[in-house]
Amino acid sequence: MPAPNVDRALVEHVAKLACLSLSDSEVDRFASELGRIVGYIEQLDSLDTRDVPPTANVSVDRAPGRRDEVAPGLTRDEALAQAPEVESDGFAVPAFVE
Repeated sequence: MPAPNVDRALVEHVAKLACLSLSDSEVDRFASELGRIVGYIEQLDSLDTRDVPPTANVSVDRAPGRRDEVAPGLTRDEALAQAPEVESDGFAVPAFVE
């Protein structure tokens, strides 16, 4: 699959899908930066990896973590009091499917 040409139109399209509002300078900057990233990946694609064994999975010997402990949290009323908008005793969120 050929790499996409990262131009202003592509950055604006992705920003729209992500509901991001970008300035003209940000669109230009992201187009340039993403173009360099895609170019780097294309360079990696040209490497000969025939003698590199595949990696089945990547594991960490000991993953950092913490114990699961019950701790007091917010009550329903406290949480809803901090919500920007409440609807039917719950958080009101904008629709994300057109």
